[in-house]
Amino acid sequence: MKIAITGGASAGHVVPALAVAGQLRDRGAELVFLGRENTIEHDYAQRAGIPFRHVPSAGLRRHRSASNLLMPFTVARGIVAAFTALRRDRPDALFSKGSYVSVPVGIGAALARVPVVIHESDHSLGLANRILGRLATTICLSVPASGPMPRWMRGKTQVTGLPLRADLSDAKPEGLRDRLGVPADKRVLLVFCGSSGSQRINSAIRTQLAALSERYSVLHVVGKGNLDPQFADRPGYWQLEYLHDDMPHALALADLVIGRAGATTLAELDALELPAVLVPLPASVSRGDQLDNARAYAAQHPERCRVVADEQLTDTGVLVQACAALSAVPRGGQGARPRSEAAAERVADLVLQAADQHR
Repeated sequence: MKIAITGGASAGHVVPALAVAGQLRDRGAELVFLGRENTIEHDYAQRAGIPFRHVPSAGLRRHRSASNLLMPFTVARGIVAAFTALRRDRPDALFSKGSYVSVPVGIGAALARVPVVIHESDHSLGLANRILGRLATTICLSVPASGPMPRWMRGKTQVTGLPLRADLSDAKPEGLRDRLGVPADKRVLLVFCGSSGSQRINSAIRTQLAALSERYSVLHVVGKGNLDPQFADRPGYWQLEYLHDDMPHALALADLVIGRAGATTLAELDALELPAVLVPLPASVSRGDQLDNARAYAAQHPERCRVVADEQLTDTGVLVQACAALSAVPRGGQGARPRSEAAAERVADLVLQAADQHR
């Protein structure tokens, strides 16, 4: 049996996709990944040893941009490329984790008569999943729908939870501590904002670093190309472009996190019971899903979560104050090994069911 995988643009889409891919591979499925060349999904698929097929794609920018005029032509080329690749590889099903990367692949799969199973991380379907949801045989949801479902969704939704990386259960934080030289006598603050980082959060951390590094050893994942040589030898501060295989170790080492409010990030924080300061992406550059995610997470975990609005980042000491409010909160689950495979197993079951019905 062969299963195609798609999804990309951020680790929040790729990591859950690969968690499901791992479950499928463990059950004997042959895999192929469709996405954009020389991107995060290409990198992760190569690391996982999954054959990769290049499919052009482009997203809709939420501000006026000439690239929006070219976007339909890029997507059309992507549909043709996806259809051609799928006809050649002949998978029995496609699993799509979302983002604009998945749109031409999902449409190409429908044209090639390959059943499509999609997964939505957030409380409401994103644009890509709203497009592909009508073509999908199964729609997997991380959480139950917050309101009435449209008629076209009824009968094909399953609440599965959000697939987490399997290696979350096997972290070795002390190995990372030794490699980086992080002392054991201070709490560890981990700052990360996805594969691209966040210039606004990076700037706010560096502006407030003197106060933060007094209390914490600060591990700052800044995003590719965002290292600042002025801080290269700053005591108590480690800046890293990106963490690949070391991310589970960093999460296990941390006592407190500052980050965005993507659904995958929140699911990992929840599994590890990590106190967190969340800075959700504002609605001006997103569809507002992170604002919803942060509100819901803070309401569910008021004792170990604080939310700072993106526009507040320029306020003097705002991150220092938010961290101080959580300074007495111990992380839960110390020594525990969260079972991270459950959602990935459920999604893999549904993908294999769709594939069996297709054969």
